[in-house]
Amino acid sequence: MKPVLELCNVGKAYRRYPNARARLIETVGPWLGKRHETVWVLRNVNLVVRRGESVGIVGHNGAGKSTLLKLITGTAKPTDGSVHSDGRIAAILELGMGFHPEFTGRQNAWMSGQLLGLSAKDVSDAMPAVEAFAEVGTYFDQPLRVYSSGMQVRLAFSVATAVRPDVLIVDEALSVGDTYFQHKCTARMRWFRDQGTTMLLVSRSQGVAQTVVVVAALLSVLALTLAALLAAGPLMRVLGPKLEAMITRVLGVLLAALAAQFVMDGIKASFGI
Repeated sequence: MKPVLELCNVGKAYRRYPNARARLIETVGPWLGKRHETVWVLRNVNLVVRRGESVGIVGHNGAGKSTLLKLITGTAKPTDGSVHSDGRIAAILELGMGFHPEFTGRQNAWMSGQLLGLSAKDVSDAMPAVEAFAEVGTYFDQPLRVYSSGMQVRLAFSVATAVRPDVLIVDEALSVGDTYFQHKCTARMRWFRDQGTTMLLVSRSQGVAQTVVVVAALLSVLALTLAALLAAGPLMRVLGPKLEAMITRVLGVLLAALAAQFVMDGIKASFGI
């Protein structure tokens, strides 16, 4: 099966200047020598994700998770390597990203929908569903500057998932929303996954990643460290023995329930019940 996402030896570096004066001197007089330090955020990243798979990217702040997602969505260019994608990508990367504070929720939904590659007809048809899913009431026609952070997340997720994408990328923005809306988003993401959408979920929380991304053989977990990407490995190696013990207990309960059901079926068959 053709990969929907493929990263080949991808690296991303930024220039770090000691002060604004050094940046100016290097810009206007490059012959005066280099005055910056090259800082590598990601290096030698190789990743292949096939259609319908779910991938969790777990790591602490500064690990490079969001940078990796920006490279995948095309909002940033890799310093080294190449990124290839196949299909429409919908992403929620940062709170309020792509929104204008003076536009209303409806106007921002129109603008964001078209930036996602939807036609005017698609956006128009999806607008009632966006408004209903966001559940911001009359604020939908109010300027974004009066929205709380949670309301901005509601609007962003509603627009990004109004039409099922080929690839859905969700950064840690959902952690800002309330518990009710988080559960609502999780349910929609599960439905997308069941329909064949490829999903990339970034979180500092193991719980969020476990809830959405633990899907047997479809799961690969990438653990990111400071300025380096560790090799992809089994779920247990990344999330540790606590998760292993939890899954073992859950599997034990399920097996016990199946065994009990098997015994009951045998008893019912024996007595013709």
